[in-house]
Amino acid sequence: MSHEMMKAEESASINASVGTTYIQGGIKRTVLQKTEYPEGYVVNCNIIEVPNGESASPHFHPGLEMTYVLEGEFDLVTRGKPDKRFEPGMSYMVKDCDVHFARVVGNKPIKLICIFINREIDPVAKVVGQPEAR
Repeated sequence: MSHEMMKAEESASINASVGTTYIQGGIKRTVLQKTEYPEGYVVNCNIIEVPNGESASPHFHPGLEMTYVLEGEFDLVTRGKPDKRFEPGMSYMVKDCDVHFARVVGNKPIKLICIFINREIDPVAKVVGQPEAR
């Protein structure tokens, strides 16, 4: 297969996932891009949104999460670690399989850009509990 044909196929697979939106554990995820890289792994770029006054359900990622905060303020609650407050312009990483969730504070919803890297056979996230009663 020529280099141009491989590029065209890669572009088509990325474009096919753009704009897909779904709700999982109280989190609205919009897929911006998705590609296989390296072989056997998937890299997902998502916009994540959680309404003000809400908490996402506890969940984990069988891989790595890298996040940049666009809007809102929240506490990142990670099992076995102290809560940490985040606001626009800050970023963080969540390690493979750390159970965590976002607890939105203030009167604005949160909006995040998240990059997820995981094995192709694994889901982006697995919900493992109910959201906090707020």
